[in-house]
Amino acid sequence: MVIFKPSILTGRLRTTNRSYTLKIKILILLFFAVNLPSVWAQEPVQLAKINADCIGAVTIRDSIGPVFSPQGWGNKLEIQGYKLGDPMFIEQEHNSVWYKFTAPYDAVLEMDIVPIFPEDDFDFMIFYYDGPNFCQTVIDGTAIPVRSNISRKNVEVDGYTGLSKRAVNEYVPSGPGDPYSRALSVKKGQQYYLLVDNPFRENRGHFVYLHFHKVDKADPRKRDEPEEKTYEVRTTRLNIEIRDKETGRPVEAFVTIEGSADGKNVELEGVSDHQLELASYRAYYVSALAKGYMLATKAFMPARDDEYFVTIDLKKIKQGERITLEDIKFIEDKAEFLEKSQTALAKLKKFMLENPDIQVEIGGHVNGLSKKNKKEYKELSTIRAEAVEQFLVEHGIESSRMKVKGYGNSEMLFPDPVNQGQMEANRRVEIKILRN
Repeated sequence: MVIFKPSILTGRLRTTNRSYTLKIKILILLFFAVNLPSVWAQEPVQLAKINADCIGAVTIRDSIGPVFSPQGWGNKLEIQGYKLGDPMFIEQEHNSVWYKFTAPYDAVLEMDIVPIFPEDDFDFMIFYYDGPNFCQTVIDGTAIPVRSNISRKNVEVDGYTGLSKRAVNEYVPSGPGDPYSRALSVKKGQQYYLLVDNPFRENRGHFVYLHFHKVDKADPRKRDEPEEKTYEVRTTRLNIEIRDKETGRPVEAFVTIEGSADGKNVELEGVSDHQLELASYRAYYVSALAKGYMLATKAFMPARDDEYFVTIDLKKIKQGERITLEDIKFIEDKAEFLEKSQTALAKLKKFMLENPDIQVEIGGHVNGLSKKNKKEYKELSTIRAEAVEQFLVEHGIESSRMKVKGYGNSEMLFPDPVNQGQMEANRRVEIKILRN
């Protein structure tokens, strides 16, 4: 166990209204109660089917997680029949969990819903509880949410969503948009219901953090920051092994570990075996790069308070081998990199510098919405591949070592994607070895 003091993460959000800096207080407080007196929980929360219904709403004070919600919408489909693009409502529940909470004092409420894996896409609606018949009013369609956000997952903030004092809109409909809705003024004793929904069954869990900024009754314009708390957090000892795939022998490599709570990457030079301590129940990505070998990345989530082993088997560079770079992300329908692409681009640059004799094809791929490989798909994938080439040229890689090709949607890894992860896998840049 370690003692953790919540840190502040800062990320730049691109929104349809304006850009602003969002400060997220990451509280690692594990609390859980279901219609019972409050109890502390330091284990992950696996919810029951009843918790996907309004009548089985999970009671929380200020934080809960990691929560692994049930698949499906429970025993009763309370939200259904709304049109795509409705400014307040999701079309219907898919894979949902209901929470309820009570305002401890007059406050302005901010909230963060944090996916364990940033590929997952969560929507939410908040309702004011107006009496014992509340759940029936939800079913009847007479209960109106006071806040909702159904915007498309924002990869630039790792899929976070919630309420923020810096956000403008009370409701954000489906499609591209601000991942945060405007903060909510609450009164002491008021009760609210929160519906968190994911359209895909394969979602891998989330955290919910409520931040109550107390209002000064003498001057309502003054709002105190929530009390900074310290919590005990489970940690895991990570054992990293880098091996030659053919021989099984250790390989010294440059290792990058992404996913820490402070947003900083861990970089290790020239290691084949290494141990370090990480917070449990977070998604991490470890990459290994060694001269003469293909760049390799593995995703993992340590889930226990003990040792966790990750072995990366490196393949020798050979003609025809490919590197898939899913973490090179672009602004929607453009060839401009999102800020979070910089780590993947830096690894690709280092791979090209470490292996000066190789020639590669940079292939762009999109997640096409139709079977036909449309002209716009080919053009978009081409200019995105060209953007990667231009980045490498600007960082000292000769253009004669690279060729560019836009595949459009002709080589989707998942021709009929059924979840957000598969859609993300289809949107990628691939590096193919032409000569080594």
